[in-house]
Amino acid sequence: MGHCIYCREEKDNNQFTLEHVVPQFLGGAYAPDFLKTRNVCKSCNSNLGLFVDASFEKNWIVSNWLRQTSSAFYDKDNPAEVSLSCMGNTDLCPPDLPEGHVCEMWLGPHGEQVFWLRPHDERLSAYVGGNPRTTKSIKTRAYFLFSENTSLDPFKTLLSFEKAFHGRRVKKVLCGEVDGVDPASFGFTQPDDLDTVRKEFFLANTEGEQMRKMQVKVNQRFDQRFLCKLAIGVAFCLFGHKVLDSTYGKELHKGLWYREGNDKPEVRGSTYFSDNVVPHFNNLVGFPNAVTLMLLSTPDGVSLNLNINSKLNWSILCASNETLTTDDVAKIGDGQILLLVRALKTGIYLDLPFYIACKYGITSHPELNNILEKSNMKVV
Repeated sequence: MGHCIYCREEKDNNQFTLEHVVPQFLGGAYAPDFLKTRNVCKSCNSNLGLFVDASFEKNWIVSNWLRQTSSAFYDKDNPAEVSLSCMGNTDLCPPDLPEGHVCEMWLGPHGEQVFWLRPHDERLSAYVGGNPRTTKSIKTRAYFLFSENTSLDPFKTLLSFEKAFHGRRVKKVLCGEVDGVDPASFGFTQPDDLDTVRKEFFLANTEGEQMRKMQVKVNQRFDQRFLCKLAIGVAFCLFGHKVLDSTYGKELHKGLWYREGNDKPEVRGSTYFSDNVVPHFNNLVGFPNAVTLMLLSTPDGVSLNLNINSKLNWSILCASNETLTTDDVAKIGDGQILLLVRALKTGIYLDLPFYIACKYGITSHPELNNILEKSNMKVV
């Protein structure tokens, strides 16, 4: 029998699977092995991935910062796709738009416009791309338009178009022509009569300097359950089951499974919309075009800080002092930091003082220097 760290239930050993405590959309595949565990049941791995991790990943703010990060390392000599950026639901209503569908607009690497006609799920309306289950199972259509800047690097655009909506049943229609390339080789389908009418509609409504209205929905509590899940996973990997059974561990569990109307958990930390944001903290712990996770000993216990691209920042107490021993605290020392760059398949785990010394030019680290060189940026 095994004990799942998330649902706290005992299940047969064959019900457990590998869990990346740091989700793969943040680069968790490149995290150290100690941040991966098999103490998570298949049910939690699947359901929490769809409705806790995805609630965070598909938040409009987080999603677009992650997409921007992915495009920072594009190398024209070794071209690869970059992620499209979601602009929200448009006010356009193309011909024969199915009832209950929206027209969601995305931008390509050179300002190309993509219009995805997909089902609307009011319950998950704050998810970029809608309900992840529905959009994987229902056939939809998307219309791709070039921009005047596509000619700067057309292959970059085509690779990005090819990757767009990967894993979804999307019929992709190209609203334009490209010389020397078969659009079918990049996943485009021959338009039918309805597509032809819609192509004319989108071209007519995007030419020139036309104004469009976009609607973006954001759940102000999109990150609370995710932070509790991340804290539980990290605390367990560092300190074992004892932190889960502590008084504070039970509050984190309550936070992970929180529903409207439940008693609010007593979890310590700051969410994205919190008021207690420390000025300049983003720049101190964050790293350009990367995700960082910082572990730090505090008077209350061990805290976890998550930072994306030196722009977005969260913190949460992941283990309280009630269960921590001297040896536990010694694992953190003066602080640890994990830097992840998914686009480069890179993960670096460093002592916090050394990391800060590298950021401010006091010393150097070859892998950090390589990241900066590839993104053509300076840290400070």
